[in-house]
Amino acid sequence: MADIKNIFWSVLFGGAVMGGLHGAPAYAAADDDQALMERGAYLATAGDCVACHTRPGGKPFAGGLEIATPKGAVVSTNITPDPQSGIGAYTLEDFEKALRRGVRKDGAYLYPVMPYVSYAGLTDQDVKALYTWFMHGVQPVAEKPPETQMAFPGNIRMSMMAWNMLAESETPETGDSSAYDKLRRGHYLATALEHCGTCHTPRNFMLVEQQDQYLAGSQLNGWFAPNITPSNTAGIGDWSEDDLVAYLKTGHAKRRSQAAGPMGEAVEHSTSHLTDEDLHALAAFIKQVPVHDDAAEPQARDSFGKAVSEPDLRSGIVHRVDDLNTLSGAELYDANCAACHGPNGAGTADQYVPSLYTNSVVGSGRPDNLIMTILEGVDRNTPSGHVNMPSFGSHSDVQRLSDEEIAKLVNYLTARFGSGDHHVTAEQVADKRQPPPVPAVAQDAAKPAPSDHP
Repeated sequence: MADIKNIFWSVLFGGAVMGGLHGAPAYAAADDDQALMERGAYLATAGDCVACHTRPGGKPFAGGLEIATPKGAVVSTNITPDPQSGIGAYTLEDFEKALRRGVRKDGAYLYPVMPYVSYAGLTDQDVKALYTWFMHGVQPVAEKPPETQMAFPGNIRMSMMAWNMLAESETPETGDSSAYDKLRRGHYLATALEHCGTCHTPRNFMLVEQQDQYLAGSQLNGWFAPNITPSNTAGIGDWSEDDLVAYLKTGHAKRRSQAAGPMGEAVEHSTSHLTDEDLHALAAFIKQVPVHDDAAEPQARDSFGKAVSEPDLRSGIVHRVDDLNTLSGAELYDANCAACHGPNGAGTADQYVPSLYTNSVVGSGRPDNLIMTILEGVDRNTPSGHVNMPSFGSHSDVQRLSDEEIAKLVNYLTARFGSGDHHVTAEQVADKRQPPPVPAVAQDAAKPAPSDHP
């Protein structure tokens, strides 16, 4: 393995790793180059760059992913080192301006779906490591993503200057971030690299993060990024540091919660690849941020319910797929969920299929994530294994449930195993099923805005 690595670094850095032609000092230079590359790769993973800059089925970092915003979809850009389509012509200074200040090489402003207000906290050393890795460790891809089109005033890039004046960017850290003590390292991971607040902190009418409500929970394209402050009722105050580490590493905290949607992606692409030391630092920091309670959640989300045994609902009658008779919530559960989660909702013994009681998704005061999980399913890959729950939405491979059926099922699940019947309606499900509409102004724009290229 050592020989293979030496060959790789030799090709990458012109023979310096092998050292023979340049004498002993070449070894030290090669070691420094390799360490910088490895550090950059790790930082890019911690920053979860691949999640936004890779479209489904696309090549890594080649962009093309549409990211929904209230003003239309922002199309992520190619950040491979291709000089025409990507960032291959960027200097370190250009890269730093885009990463920490949201300004492209040509001077235009980036849209803040790129979390530069968080990345502003990165150290100079880590910016250099990221730049080195993106320039030398990423495969160039000569693909130009479609241009971003936004509604007024978002289509005027200069308007981002005003937004930047309102937003509170992180202050750049100093020194060697890998040598920080536990809480300082956790703060650096949470506020800069992992940018937890981007999803979990509520925003005001200008879409600026409300820092006085840091990590108190926020809506996120149909999902709800929950309160993860140490509140004993609305947050994760009853979680231990080890619980949180297990969740970040595997996407599953036994008898507590499981990751799906955007958080499932964050676990798959980012947190599951962090070192245990960094995971503990991140968890320790989150466990001591200011507490924020929430009237909508007066009891811990994972404290509701128990296994419930009910009479067998099966009548012995086989239902045809074209049978238009409506099923109750209990019958929908029996037909679609009980085979995996069990008639009593206990899941499997190893909790690969989680229980539906003491489950923060079912016990939440907001049914958003339960609706979205049923609509979209779960498909999460981590080093600990693959987790899959089929979708029951429009693209289901098992059973497509109507809006009314999903509403009935959600109300049944929360009433039986969770925080009570939320009286979810078919209209609420329909709103989450449909992607956010692109504003007419953006559709009719005579001159598209330039691609959101860093």
